[in-house]
Amino acid sequence: MGDIDWQHIDWNHALPYILPLVAVAIIVRRQLRNAPRKVSPQRMFILPAIFGIGTIVTIAYSPAPPLFWMIGYAVALVLGAGVGFLTTHHQEFAVDETGQITAKATPIGTILVLGLFAARYAMRFIAPQPTPGMHAHPSADFVAWTDAGLIFATAMLVARAVTTWIHTRPLIAAHKAASLPPEL
Repeated sequence: MGDIDWQHIDWNHALPYILPLVAVAIIVRRQLRNAPRKVSPQRMFILPAIFGIGTIVTIAYSPAPPLFWMIGYAVALVLGAGVGFLTTHHQEFAVDETGQITAKATPIGTILVLGLFAARYAMRFIAPQPTPGMHAHPSADFVAWTDAGLIFATAMLVARAVTTWIHTRPLIAAHKAASLPPEL
């Protein structure tokens, strides 16, 4: 095995694999700890942004889907946002004496996202997409289903971040009000 020739890497083909791998690595690292995590209002949108960019890049490198799948993607977006909104209502948020908010993560969303990324890229590896001008490849529907799943999972993460932000605002305000000295 020789050294990697970084100057001759085809980044157009590598980019759709790099961003999802970074997102997966972050999620796996986070889930392995699975302790109550600190909720940081300044950083809670970073992971959904990484997944959003990864999903957009992944879908952008696929051929344009037919109208049926565009509608399916819109449905996946709405359903994912709804599930993300609802699942956040089942999390327990707590504020400690320093004002730090914590929430307990659940592994279901992580497993879903990891499984969808793995299924999509396994199928692309096993049955690569056709080149322009060829007839549709048998893996096209499977890839479209996994794309819809990625959209669902990303929408769920974004909705969870927004809903968490909405739930933590009153906790932060209440802690600030309680820590103010009483007026004379």
